[in-house]
Amino acid sequence: MLTCLIALVCALLPAPAQAAAGWQPGSIQQIYDPKGKIYAYAPAAIAQGTTEHYWTCHNTTDGKIKDDIWHTRRTGGKIVSDRRVIASGGTGWDRFHNCDPAVVAVTARFQGVTYKYAMFYLGNDVDASAHNQIGVAFAQSLDGPWVKYPRPVVAFPFEGTTAWGVGQPAVTAVQPDRGRLLLFYTSGGPNGTRAYRRDITLADMSAPVIGPAVEITRAGLTGADGRPDWLNNFDVAYDPSRDRFYVVREQHPYPADHPRQIGASLQVASIDGASIWNGGGSWRVEGVIDPALTGLPRNHNAGLLRTVYGTLPDPGTLTVVFTESCAGTCASLWSYDLWRVTGTLT
Repeated sequence: MLTCLIALVCALLPAPAQAAAGWQPGSIQQIYDPKGKIYAYAPAAIAQGTTEHYWTCHNTTDGKIKDDIWHTRRTGGKIVSDRRVIASGGTGWDRFHNCDPAVVAVTARFQGVTYKYAMFYLGNDVDASAHNQIGVAFAQSLDGPWVKYPRPVVAFPFEGTTAWGVGQPAVTAVQPDRGRLLLFYTSGGPNGTRAYRRDITLADMSAPVIGPAVEITRAGLTGADGRPDWLNNFDVAYDPSRDRFYVVREQHPYPADHPRQIGASLQVASIDGASIWNGGGSWRVEGVIDPALTGLPRNHNAGLLRTVYGTLPDPGTLTVVFTESCAGTCASLWSYDLWRVTGTLT
């Protein structure tokens, strides 16, 4: 009988009644609702003791669709700070949308200052879901302020097209005191959508080292229809005790009803470290987050709760922070807010 490392809902075969016991009772909860015509999605989540930090793709002006990055800090389950920390504007490569934050601890020297943290993000220069590139900003505290590096670290690779580009970064530390990180991201262009990772070193931002793109396998991933699926819009955490990388990712195909551009369900999967470093291998499906579990019609754009180094805070549990949306005849964008669920790892 197939078993799931997270004793949640196994996505490969019908789950026995006890499979959902791995979700901790009462762990499904709303954690952030910005109210009004304000959206918040695509969270990066870091735990530090009783404090949790969330960075989200967030509009700033009520009813206006333009992405900034906001930081929400919760202590003891209560929001104690909520503000914009990365803003669009100016004339640069990221002047329109700034979205999809990913935060990690690193030692990086930029413009004569040594920083402790890096935030990777998607940026673009058009009012469209196109021409996306990946940039980085630095801070000496998780609360900021964040200082942008002026150029993309992964540039738009499809010149001459109106393709989606590169974005949705995720990141884990390799040798943070030496500036070395693993950067994961999605690439969408004329030949389809794929996931990649790069070994990068940001110790000296006068000469950052950006390694070659290595494609991440999609083998073993399944869609909501049970068929083989592809990998995009995912977050990553590493568990050194098992030498496994965990992902939470959106499932395809998308639903037929409104909103058609986002998925109803998320899949949790893991893979051995060697497959990430060397390529190849196969994902092991661990669980699914869907309307049957959450009671929400859309469950999308998720992140994993991590340490500042991109590892699991507790090797015995895995917490997913995800975005909800209404469905049907509703203004779905303005319903985006954050929820979380925790599962037991064995």
